[in-house]
Amino acid sequence: MARVDGRLRRLGEVGGMLRDAALARLKAAAGECRRIEAEIAALDAEWRACEAETDPAARAVMGQSRGRRYLQRRAALNGALARARSEEALRLREAARAFGRDEALHRLIRGAAES
Repeated sequence: MARVDGRLRRLGEVGGMLRDAALARLKAAAGECRRIEAEIAALDAEWRACEAETDPAARAVMGQSRGRRYLQRRAALNGALARARSEEALRLREAARAFGRDEALHRLIRGAAES
């Protein structure tokens, strides 16, 4: 019986490590989403500052190139954010599954300890 308990205990430790690894991957994916969102916010703030330009000559010369650059960069960032959010959702499902498995293992261990 002690041999089975040792195996269960080790299995519980492995379950905890897998849970922690899944949580670390989720944290990294969420961090990437927040980084891209911050980059989009900075780009939008830069665009608003350009739009506030009062000199008509500067607006005429730089307007089209700034607008084109803004739209291209915003489209690229939107695509990156969509991919990052998809990755975050995948990692969230993986973490939930790992937490469930870990909880099931701990219930099994507690049940074996009580018998």
